[in-house]
Amino acid sequence: MLSGAGVVTYAVAGPSTAPAAGTKARKPSIHTLKLDNRGAGRRGLDRQTTERFSAVLVTWDDPEADAKGTPQVRTRDLETGKWSGWQKLEDEPSQADGAEGERAAARGGTASVWTDDSDGVEVRVVNADGTQVGGQPAGMDVKLLDPGTDPKGAPTVANMEPAAFTEETTAPATPEPTETAGTPSEPAVTETATETATGTPTAEPTGTPSETATDTASPTASPEPTPTVPEPRPSTVVKPPVITQAEWGASTDYDGTPSYGAEIKAAVIHHTGVDSDNGVSCADSRARMRSIQQEHFARGYFDIGYNFVVDRCGQIFEGRSGGMDLPVVGAHDVGFNTDTLGISYLGNFESAHPSRAALDSIARVVAWKFGMYGIDPTGKVTLTSGTEAGVTGNKIDKGESVTLPRVFGHRDTNYTACPGANLYPKLSLIAALAKTPGVSHALATSDYNRDGLTDLVAGTPKGSSGGSVTVIPGGVNGPVTAAKKTLTQSSTGVPGSNESGDGFGTSTAWGDVNGDGHADLAIGVPGEDDTDGDTDRGGVVVMYGPALDTGFSYSTTGVTQTGAKLGTAVAVGDFNGDGKADVFSAGTGKGGNWNARHTGGATKYGTLTGATGSVAYLDAASGDFNRDGYADIALNYRDTGGIGRVVRFAGSASGLTKVGVISVKGGRSVAAGDFNGNGYDDIVIGQPYTSESGAASGGQITMVLGTSSGFTTTGMRTIHQNTTGVPGGGEAGDALGSSVSAGDFNRDGYADVLAGAPGEDLTRSDANRKDAGQAILFRGSSSGLTGSGALGVSQDTSGIPGSTESGDRFGSAVTLADLSGYGRADLTVGAEGEDTSDGVILYLPSNSSGLGYGDSYVFGKGTLGLAADLQLGRTLAP
Repeated sequence: MLSGAGVVTYAVAGPSTAPAAGTKARKPSIHTLKLDNRGAGRRGLDRQTTERFSAVLVTWDDPEADAKGTPQVRTRDLETGKWSGWQKLEDEPSQADGAEGERAAARGGTASVWTDDSDGVEVRVVNADGTQVGGQPAGMDVKLLDPGTDPKGAPTVANMEPAAFTEETTAPATPEPTETAGTPSEPAVTETATETATGTPTAEPTGTPSETATDTASPTASPEPTPTVPEPRPSTVVKPPVITQAEWGASTDYDGTPSYGAEIKAAVIHHTGVDSDNGVSCADSRARMRSIQQEHFARGYFDIGYNFVVDRCGQIFEGRSGGMDLPVVGAHDVGFNTDTLGISYLGNFESAHPSRAALDSIARVVAWKFGMYGIDPTGKVTLTSGTEAGVTGNKIDKGESVTLPRVFGHRDTNYTACPGANLYPKLSLIAALAKTPGVSHALATSDYNRDGLTDLVAGTPKGSSGGSVTVIPGGVNGPVTAAKKTLTQSSTGVPGSNESGDGFGTSTAWGDVNGDGHADLAIGVPGEDDTDGDTDRGGVVVMYGPALDTGFSYSTTGVTQTGAKLGTAVAVGDFNGDGKADVFSAGTGKGGNWNARHTGGATKYGTLTGATGSVAYLDAASGDFNRDGYADIALNYRDTGGIGRVVRFAGSASGLTKVGVISVKGGRSVAAGDFNGNGYDDIVIGQPYTSESGAASGGQITMVLGTSSGFTTTGMRTIHQNTTGVPGGGEAGDALGSSVSAGDFNRDGYADVLAGAPGEDLTRSDANRKDAGQAILFRGSSSGLTGSGALGVSQDTSGIPGSTESGDRFGSAVTLADLSGYGRADLTVGAEGEDTSDGVILYLPSNSSGLGYGDSYVFGKGTLGLAADLQLGRTLAP
């Protein structure tokens, strides 16, 4: 958290999002209004109409003075005309050094708060009881920051409204028969105690060199920055995708030129520190970046003070100009700006909790920059202050040295709470993540158009056309069905051709396969025949974002081709840590088979069992289960003896290797997430049937924790409908766990789980609705998943559109992913049997109060332009 003071420019404000057709684009700008003198040194501003703006701060003449009491603002929403409540503005001293610091010390002021698009403002400076405070510093004004419009070419889908929904009311579907487990045809595979070792390769040396002697070298005088542009240095770590200043629409009206240090010695972690940033959608992060830059201009900085900024969705933004690969001197930690890297996280982490995606992105930036100088992120460094103690919060007197971790918080050198009580304890985790052997890994993403939001995929593999997938972009109000894109094998650029039985879309997964920052889409086609007459050999199609009109396809390697059905399950992750995601796929044929296609086409493959019959119910999840930086895979299947299994595959510098079957039985579904918040990905196994897994009647979910050596049964937890706190009661055929998905719905830093129970019978109007289905949301905690506080959702839940009918099979597929960018995973639930097997999808957003039932909506074949009887809602991703 930081700011400054300085000369203000005056300009007309404008919208913060990309301009609509026919609307003139505008540059970021600032509009200033002087506060009224209300006598006795009191200052304020009555409600008034203003130019358009999206952020606001207050400044005053004397940089050494503080506001008495607390400046507060309330603003009028441009769209609704409603006035907000009062928002506090916190004093924020300048953090610039040298000449930039002298210029920035011309005025005092507060940090800016985000207001969203507004056209009215009211200002007061008050005590805690709301009474106005006198004795305010002279020259108080309010600065209205207009971030302008997004640059040309920026994504524009996110702020579109979802298409209006008209409930589809065709006759109820005929109930489907309850599924039963297959009869065993061969003896069950003997379980191992933990995992069956198969010679996992030893991980190669870390991509970040070991700590050098410079870590403990004697401190030198505070280095002086230089305007001389140094030569860029190569890094041992792959650069992560960064949204450049040009891409987020930065102003180039810099007040000066960049200065450079000699090297980067440490990273200083910040937060922006204002509550309003906790409510900014990732779709608006570009606009927020522009407003922060305007704030820093207004406070006298050369450019934005931070070197990089990260949002909760893991988007990385270039901060201060001058060269991302150079030791640019920032204005983020007075006395320690030279030779340090300033990274800020959008949000106030005194109250909010950091997301896993953001922590991973911060670690990737740290590792990339440290990799230029051979620095161990977990080491220590001795730094010397370049500014007198007490100046704008600096703790360390000029010339005095202090030994700090290589990754430290702003509070370590400044009298501030930054980076917040909930982020500061995570700094050691960031350092550890930055040191992992696979630190060059591709960042996980499900954002194909790179607008900051996760995008939804609905697969409809059934039908005479051979199957289809429909991509529905995320939006600030949920999935934007009006911008949907449907792909078949007859679509432009999609390899192959439509053939009945192909099963195109049986499985789907997102990941950045070509390393351009856009998510690419892997699509399973298990019924694909090859040109040599091998029926149902199967295959995988990969389509590149953002256009999804170019890609490639491939099939099996090294296994029996006929009937292999490769693509029954797919998952994506960077298994070898080269900065580009790889594709994992599996098929059911002849004992089961698997295939890992790495960047450039190198392939690893093998069989799942030694049986000659087919396995069933494949499902795969990607995660870093041992926290080494390489993506791993957990694959669920039912063996030919009718028993559920889960096999672990481990990533390494040489790629993915099959490790072995874990001791916990499998079921029908699997998902990965950090349920206890310790930095290791865990898995949850959906076990809907007793015969396959020994599950409780009606089904259950089982959490298995990840550790440095893989999975452990220590801390394992099983939850079902008879567990305390879980709604309903377990009954044979409920099939709880038929589908599972992991995500953090309440933004507490722990992954939660949404589980489908499509066989649940529900009673409405005194009539039993067989196989109506429901979904249950389970919460994560410091000890992992718990039944406490679990929430059940069905089509009879108040506020949910529609009503339960026999055979709806609500919960046939589920996702728990942040489709709106507010940091809370939203619920998406498929009902494949709705409307006589046409199927529908329910979107239920999460909010600060829990679930936004009144904002939920349903979309079906009519909205998406699909044919009848395709069982929409059978397959969903992410």
